Amino acid sequence: MLLTGFCWLGASAQQVAVKTNMLYWAATTPNIGIDIAVGKHSTIGMTANYNPWTLGTDNKIQHWFLRPEYRYWVTEKYTRLYFGVHAIGGEFEVGGFKLPFIGNRILTGLPTHYYKGSFVGAGISIGYQFYVSPHWNIELSAGAGLARLSYHAEPINGPKTASYTNRKRILPIPTELGVSFVYLFNSKK
Repeated sequence: MLLTGFCWLGASAQQVAVKTNMLYWAATTPNIGIDIAVGKHSTIGMTANYNPWTLGTDNKIQHWFLRPEYRYWVTEKYTRLYFGVHAIGGEFEVGGFKLPFIGNRILTGLPTHYYKGSFVGAGISIGYQFYVSPHWNIELSAGAGLARLSYHAEPINGPKTASYTNRKRILPIPTELGVSFVYLFNSKK
């Protein structure tokens, strides 16, 4: 899809932005995103997130996910308010700790079990970019949607016979929360 976008647009018409979400970095998840302008009010993009860490001996927060997104900008691309639709998918291996807010409701045994599986979903987003300089913006974003989780779980300390496998659930989830630094190439501002 992104390759088609590159081929469809002339090289001089392309405006590309690269970004990183500081909230994900604070949660020990390195991430990067790219957005490509496809019209005066439209961009398409992809965000990649990867967390390989095990904290201590029992706390796993390993995951990766991709989130392609289409954004409609109310005034002009990379300027002020936007609304988006996106897909999301990835894999996870988490457990051994309590998550604040919604996490313990999604995976109820999180403090005592490891969960390993995958997820796919879709959602909507809203955001706002603040102009900082001709090449720099700051973006605030939030999103929510539905995800289908396929996973198995096993106790952290206990017999593996207490495991359960092949669980599938469809859940409402937060799909995005961000404070991002955005660098604009070919900026016309």
